[in-house]
Amino acid sequence: MFVTIMQACLIVMAVCLLVMLGAVILTKDELSRAVMADMIFYGMIAIFLVWTLFNSSAIAYEIPILAGLVCGVIPTISMARIISRGRR
Repeated sequence: MFVTIMQACLIVMAVCLLVMLGAVILTKDELSRAVMADMIFYGMIAIFLVWTLFNSSAIAYEIPILAGLVCGVIPTISMARIISRGRR
């Protein structure tokens, strides 16, 4: 039962990622693209975390922790650069 629920969750997350990818391709606004790219990144991390429930790995939880730390700083900097149009 648990495996079936987790597989359904993986399918829903994959469909959401595909929809978000399509939205990134179709939008023209740079700020919206940056926000959607962050959403895609977090979705991929969520899929990885669900995948680790099925497959054991030595660094299963270090990757999302590092991604969370890095993804807290880099999108803020990139979004600031997009809003200011590259001016310092």
